[in-house]
Amino acid sequence: MPQIDFYVLQDTTADAHLRYACRLVEKAYTLGMQVYVRSADEAMTDRLDELLWVFRDQSFIPHQREHDAAHPCAVIVNQTTPPKHREILINLALDASPDYADYDRLIEVISAVSEIKQAGRERFRQYTEQGHKPKHHAVS
Repeated sequence: MPQIDFYVLQDTTADAHLRYACRLVEKAYTLGMQVYVRSADEAMTDRLDELLWVFRDQSFIPHQREHDAAHPCAVIVNQTTPPKHREILINLALDASPDYADYDRLIEVISAVSEIKQAGRERFRQYTEQGHKPKHHAVS
């Protein structure tokens, strides 16, 4: 059963949850962990790919899209989940990943944008109904 963490942001800017996801990916990278980031669509994948190059001055997080390399730190996926390791999954899509339970840790990043917030509440309820005990982290 995975550890499930919800990081709930107060920020309503369009990229808030993507920028926060970059911080989480960077932290995983510095700890030597691999992470998959599940985006909502191709446009989000493009934006996240761009942000991972530039979100912080003098930082670069090695990453790839889908299955481009054998040993990535971060892989950005668009609705499909890669078949290899199952360490960390950061879900940025509005629905739950069908195989989230196969990961050691699931991270949901929720911004204060109405649609994202509502979908996050639904996923929290869904995980709870399935017997998980998600943790809530308020991020200011």
